Amino acid sequence: MNKSNQLLALLDRVFGFQNKIRSTFRKHNQSFDEKTNEHVIFIEYRVSVKGTMKSAPRQKQQPNQMAMIQQLLAQNQNKTKKK
Repeated sequence: MNKSNQLLALLDRVFGFQNKIRSTFRKHNQSFDEKTNEHVIFIEYRVSVKGTMKSAPRQKQQPNQMAMIQQLLAQNQNKTKKK
């Protein structure tokens, strides 16, 4: 078992999701904190679990919503011009 598999097994054990289908991790970012002289590594851990609901895909903004946003922006610009 390599070190990556060992880390994944430890993350699975720590977070302990029931009905786990699969899990993965990846190094998201790495930096060095000069104030504390420490290396900082951000890890993303993802888990797929049986029985969770799938969310509906995001819908694009409707033309009415876009028109409303543009109208609000125009009103805001008019208020700032009057001042």
